[in-house]
Amino acid sequence: MKKLLISLCVLCNIAAIAQTPATTSDAKKAEIKKTQENAATWGIKFGGYIRNDMYYDSRQVVSARPANQGELLLYPANKLADMNGNDINATPSFNATSITSRLSGVVTGPDAFGAKTSGILEAEFFGNANGNENVFRLRHAYAKLDWEKTQLAFGQYWHPLFVTDCFPGVVSFNTGMPFQAFARNPQVRLTQKLGSNFNLILAAVSQTEAFVSPGSSTGIALGTSIGAQTFINDAVIPNLHAQLQYKTPSLLAGVAFDYKSVRPALKVVSAPGATTYLATSENVNSTSLEAYAKVTTKDVILKGEYLRGQNLYDHLMIGGYLAYGVVPNITYKPIQVNAMWFEIVGTGKKVIPGLFIGYTNNAGSTDGGNAVATYARGIAANAASLDHIFRVAPRMEFVSGKFKFSTEIEVTSAGYGNANNTGRVPTVATDVTNTRLLFVTTYSF
Repeated sequence: MKKLLISLCVLCNIAAIAQTPATTSDAKKAEIKKTQENAATWGIKFGGYIRNDMYYDSRQVVSARPANQGELLLYPANKLADMNGNDINATPSFNATSITSRLSGVVTGPDAFGAKTSGILEAEFFGNANGNENVFRLRHAYAKLDWEKTQLAFGQYWHPLFVTDCFPGVVSFNTGMPFQAFARNPQVRLTQKLGSNFNLILAAVSQTEAFVSPGSSTGIALGTSIGAQTFINDAVIPNLHAQLQYKTPSLLAGVAFDYKSVRPALKVVSAPGATTYLATSENVNSTSLEAYAKVTTKDVILKGEYLRGQNLYDHLMIGGYLAYGVVPNITYKPIQVNAMWFEIVGTGKKVIPGLFIGYTNNAGSTDGGNAVATYARGIAANAASLDHIFRVAPRMEFVSGKFKFSTEIEVTSAGYGNANNTGRVPTVATDVTNTRLLFVTTYSF
């Protein structure tokens, strides 16, 4: 009897609920349905490519990575005479690698703080330092919050000077170095829409891996040069960036300002020849200005950029800074470089021709007196240094489905001479040229 009463009560409750009018609005139901549909796609979607590079160099070159005849080619090495006057660096070389093969993951998930959420996780087999090629290393780890007009992003991604909508599409893995600023950095980035076509980008950036500034290897002023994250950390102030961008389907244009402060050492010898030290808070401060544009037409895409930058060593460009004075009064002056590039590329889907032209020159530092140490790439006060680099690189790509054959002729010429006290080269004594013949296969997935 008790079980029968319980069953009757349950049936009555069900009937009462069935007779109650629905209180959930159609809009709410639609929102719930959309959330359920989105939830089915939340997670990580993997992609990437398998890439093989084969390349021939007509002479020895200076590479960012790997150290010798590497894929990140910067410029041809200066002449090096043997006892008979023969150029040792005129020796050609051939290499083949697959270490740029890549795995990427695009992450999506539920909304947070009223914003759409997404992220990028990407790695490759390039290794994070010379000598550990073939080691899996992190490229990007970047999470975003997207509101209607505001995006806030955190993590490791391209430095804002590397504009992802306007960079060289060359076949070479160097991506236009040393004419294009190239670095991936931990950062916080805010992108604010200003109307329908303008974006304001603000970022606070740190450094990591190979994309670091140089400083004293001993922690004592005037020690030998070494690249490390320590030097921007000790300056406390992050690399600060501001950029204004105009964007339509046919035109992209922007200007950027970048400020960076680096502390090369924490202490300095108290007097010449002394064995005691003084704490030093001397930093080297630098600024960079960038302007870029991209025009898209039916048949071709035109891209170009100009960068007037100081202490761009961390972007795998030439330059850095010089130390001046007599201990304990050591000061630093950044070396300025001017870099520019232009590219024209076809818009075909199966056969894609392209042409890249780049130029950069060494503008030196302001005169700070007697230069006593150099922390730079390719430039040294009162010694053999680069004056300029010029490159022309025609290419052709053949695409079928997910497979692509690419070939490129990259001709890079560098002018060398003896620099003065500011790092400038008054007279170019030597012009050397390297021709890289490159063939690449890429299978995307």
